[in-house]
Amino acid sequence: MAEWPQAGGSDGSWTTKERAPHRWSVAENRNILFKTELPETGQSGIAKYGDQLYFTTMEPLRNARARKDGGNIVGHAADASTGEILWSVDLPAKEESPYAYGFSDSSTPTPVTNGTHVWFTNSSGHIICCTADGSVVWRRTWDPTTGRPFNKQFEPILHGNTLISVEPRDLRDPRRQADAWNHIRGIDAKTGKTLWVSDDGLTHYNTPVLGKTHSGTPALMIGRGGHHDVPEGPSGLSLVSLAKGSEGKTLWKADITGKALYNMHWNRDRAYWLDEDTGTHRVLDSRTGKEVAVHKLGENATVRSYDKASKRYLIEQNVNIKAKGFRVFPAWFSNIVVGDWHWFLCFSSVRAEYGGGPVGPLYSVGRVNTKTGATEYLELPTAPGVYGTNVEARTINSRGIDVASDTRSKRDGWYWCFIGSPVVAGGAIYWTMMNGTTYVLNGNARTLDERAILGVNDLGPVGGTWSLNTPTPVDGKLYHRTMTQLICIG
Repeated sequence: MAEWPQAGGSDGSWTTKERAPHRWSVAENRNILFKTELPETGQSGIAKYGDQLYFTTMEPLRNARARKDGGNIVGHAADASTGEILWSVDLPAKEESPYAYGFSDSSTPTPVTNGTHVWFTNSSGHIICCTADGSVVWRRTWDPTTGRPFNKQFEPILHGNTLISVEPRDLRDPRRQADAWNHIRGIDAKTGKTLWVSDDGLTHYNTPVLGKTHSGTPALMIGRGGHHDVPEGPSGLSLVSLAKGSEGKTLWKADITGKALYNMHWNRDRAYWLDEDTGTHRVLDSRTGKEVAVHKLGENATVRSYDKASKRYLIEQNVNIKAKGFRVFPAWFSNIVVGDWHWFLCFSSVRAEYGGGPVGPLYSVGRVNTKTGATEYLELPTAPGVYGTNVEARTINSRGIDVASDTRSKRDGWYWCFIGSPVVAGGAIYWTMMNGTTYVLNGNARTLDERAILGVNDLGPVGGTWSLNTPTPVDGKLYHRTMTQLICIG
């Protein structure tokens, strides 16, 4: 039996060789093994070990008149065969977040498990360790950074017997900055006690990725830099050791202009940085941190757009996207590397807002060859059978309450929001949009054309659902969730 014990899978790479379904429809109940109603909205991924699933939701609102802000969450264990919720545990908050916020909320972190224990994290300042039957082993609280928008995109990682979290230094730590930085923190998974804190800081806007260096040293790639004047600086990448005896030590540090609102993917040879401001893709030597290449994502591109009149794709080559009135803005947390290709979705808007002009190519997936810089774009439907039209999300929970206090949470997922990170299963890449549309593309496609689209699926009626989640591919199935349901796709 395969496992998916944490957000990034067994090895933290967000990738598995195991295949998963390509086509389904929750709206039509096609290839759906079960659907379980959830008590409240939530954003965590789903960890799976043995016959149990683990995920979190926000604390249920009392009624439609209740405030739609609050940081308390609930951790759940469910039967992996039926979806029945077996037990639940409360995680109170030390900081509030909006419910169903389109940029993460207190329930965003995915649980981690080793089969005998599970660790739930409330990014508003609470971690709990439970046995697989729900008995509480320990609880730990801390003071998260406040005073900025609630954008906390880190994912906890279990490395051996160490639970890796992202927190500021303790209040009494003399090394704590006046405007507190966030750091990687190693916690004893058995006791909840701090083992070490990383030398370098990282913004909680980015998702560190676990891997091994060329010499086999376990390490985390972390990023600094973001909106709202995050204090950790200067912006750029750091490779942080997880080797015994040198945990938290910086192997190298690279200063790069830009923001770290992406997944920090890397391998034993290369590390990658996407820059939203300049539309560039930077490649670093992961042994030294030295920059080896810069690729301009908007020049000499191949663009395939869907023509609704002829109902076919049109191809343009050697395109200068800026000359067409757009700039390339890789969508936050949509990036993943497969082979020589770094894939991402493109933020898509014809409006000039948030200090920038129109962005595109519209509703497109993009990929850049990490060796040659060749860049391709392919327009995708915004929902099954729908092209070129916004399909907004529906923020109504299972009890009929509109839980979103921020109107941006009702967008489709193609602009100015944080969508769930993609995963790769059997070479296929899975992306889920805020409106529940889930794309499956061939990550190894020789040409990025319509033949690379393996599936365009729904998690509910078009325009009638909401998700900010990443699917879990395991045992030949996909476990997924929306605001209202826990879903098993077979």
